[in-house]
Amino acid sequence: MKKKKFNVKKAEGVCLDKGVTYCEVRLAGCDNGILTFAHRLKRRHYPKDGVLLNDPNEYVLACMHCHQIMEKDPILTKEVFERLRP
Repeated sequence: MKKKKFNVKKAEGVCLDKGVTYCEVRLAGCDNGILTFAHRLKRRHYPKDGVLLNDPNEYVLACMHCHQIMEKDPILTKEVFERLRP
């Protein structure tokens, strides 16, 4: 199976162009520390071509704390994306 590739450099550029250099999620306990890209869906739910995976509406910039909480709570993840990427 071909791996779905997320273009981190392109996503970083999108965030910088928008002035996003902080955790967008800001859940309780957010430390705005190490930042990662949190996706709306699990990787297995994206088409193999990776196009949707790289769509800026499909990810947010999140600190590790917020990303880990979202990873375990799909309802919260949905709420975060409805708020940040309506």
